[in-house]
Amino acid sequence: MPTFTSTQLQQFKLEAKNQSRATGIPRHQALDERAHALGFSNWALLMKNASPGDEPPRFKFSRSDDDMRAALRKVAGAVNSISGRNVPAGIDVPDIWDKFTAPSHAVEFAIDYLTTILNVPRFKVGFNSKAFWEMRLWLPYGLQNVGGIGQILVNRYYKPVGLDSKEWVKYEEYARLMTNVTADAMKLFSHSETGQGHLYGLSPWRSRKAAQDYLGRLQALRSVLR
Repeated sequence: MPTFTSTQLQQFKLEAKNQSRATGIPRHQALDERAHALGFSNWALLMKNASPGDEPPRFKFSRSDDDMRAALRKVAGAVNSISGRNVPAGIDVPDIWDKFTAPSHAVEFAIDYLTTILNVPRFKVGFNSKAFWEMRLWLPYGLQNVGGIGQILVNRYYKPVGLDSKEWVKYEEYARLMTNVTADAMKLFSHSETGQGHLYGLSPWRSRKAAQDYLGRLQALRSVLR
């Protein structure tokens, strides 16, 4: 009998929700049809018998203080971006969106990143430094609504957090970064001036104070996602 990870189950639920919206059938019927396609007579039996398989360990940020200091320095000659990407050539900031198995994991990663960078005594993020681009691409800018089916965690370019691309993306294909937070819960972590779901006030690379404020909102978001 097959087993599924929690990420796979989340994807199945999202597919059933989309089917329900597209066809007008009840959500529970769409779930039963999805379960039937997977070899179960209904959704309840799938949930009872196909318990989640082993999850991979959470992807964590880890960097020494010395390495972080080096990452804060501007990279000489890094001007032109790579085709289809935002990061300039010569700066290594890989895509990491697929290493997160849930939005909460991406938020924990961001908290670890901010905690590490705030350990550096002289906080100054150089333009076109490795850290500058990591913060823009790897750290959450906010939760973006997705067609009434929930929200996705996005970076500063409104791409799924951890993805560097200048191309249009279909948010629904990044289900592992999708969540469903209520409007009241949004108020607990949103920056009051930039609006619902936004985590930035001043960009966190601007100053130590801005980074500390952003870290506080990330911690509030972590509490909401739990």
